Amino acid sequence: MTETYFVFNDKSSLDFNLAVRERASYTAAERNVEYIDVAGRNGSLLRDKGTFKNVEEPISCYLFANDREVKNIREEATAVFNWLKSPPGWRKLYYSDDEHYFMKAHVPQSLSFNEVFYLFFVGEGEINFIRKPERWSIAGQNVVTITESGGTIYNPELYPSFPRIKVFGTGNITLYINNKTVILKEVEESIILDSEMQNSYIDRDGFILPANNQVQNTLPTLDVGATTFEWAGNVDKIEVIPRWWTL
Repeated sequence: MTETYFVFNDKSSLDFNLAVRERASYTAAERNVEYIDVAGRNGSLLRDKGTFKNVEEPISCYLFANDREVKNIREEATAVFNWLKSPPGWRKLYYSDDEHYFMKAHVPQSLSFNEVFYLFFVGEGEINFIRKPERWSIAGQNVVTITESGGTIYNPELYPSFPRIKVFGTGNITLYINNKTVILKEVEESIILDSEMQNSYIDRDGFILPANNQVQNTLPTLDVGATTFEWAGNVDKIEVIPRWWTL
């Protein structure tokens, strides 16, 4: 089967006999801006909040014909509804024709399929995803390991990213990430700095322990282009998940 499909919450639409009839338009997120009118001034002042709004991602789909004696369209549609509606929060959304990026989405609206009778499919409908504005680079989810102070990684996208940084070391450590300084206190083996969540913690065999009290200064972003990691203190290595993204 060579139909275009999508993957949501780690399951393929083809597992549910569901294929993409027409994918969503290629849409860049709207910036969060505020226009301020000033008496006696032409036009408006522009206040850019530095963020982007969520994006509507409607996907027109159809259900393939299956053995009607085994499962009817209502049963197939119910399986699709349970798959799309059951996971809470944001979940990864991939398209089969885009091997480089994924999105984070959910389905807040109602779902329905109309029963139709064509040669190869028996139902059609639209899935109205709401997705976050970012399209995350799949390559940017890979771990980059830095073993020596002065090591550099490169952000190939056009926006600063919010990485997950795991520092392996002991004692008091000072990180210098480009022009940003992060101070770590009394590290035991390792500590994780999650810039996206602005949260620091320790992962001990799956048990998560808060560690914000061991970290001073704002957690860093990775600027566009090269970022250099330097440190003072006892560091064995640093593992970075860069989380590169674009619109």
